[in-house]
Amino acid sequence: MTIASCAAQPPQRDVVVARSEALPVDAQQSQLTATQFSGPGLVCGIGFALELKPDERLVRFDRMMDFVTYELSGLGRAALIYEGNAPDAPNLTVETGMQFPSVVAIHLDAGGYDKSLARRIVTKDEIPQACAATKSE
Repeated sequence: MTIASCAAQPPQRDVVVARSEALPVDAQQSQLTATQFSGPGLVCGIGFALELKPDERLVRFDRMMDFVTYELSGLGRAALIYEGNAPDAPNLTVETGMQFPSVVAIHLDAGGYDKSLARRIVTKDEIPQACAATKSE
């Protein structure tokens, strides 16, 4: 199932950015950074945004390669989100409308979340302006 982003600009509203903290990583993985975001609040990826619910957390793993992965978890549920151009057999893909990353791929194998998770992923013109501020920091 592939979902394309709408181009219509939604009305802007006040958005709270999710709290974040860097997580320690194994010294042997010097090219890996891990950041945990706690809901409620907005998390901005490279080509998408996701508003976390109060019980959710998202951990971003950046291996300084051509993709970024995220582990989304909430009460009794989890999913893996991939952001890049060549995902491995996802359950859902959301096209970003960008050259890179061209897709956000959602893997539901961890359980609990269903295909409705894709509707919470916003891309392109739907990304809140608050994300632009986080990219310039």
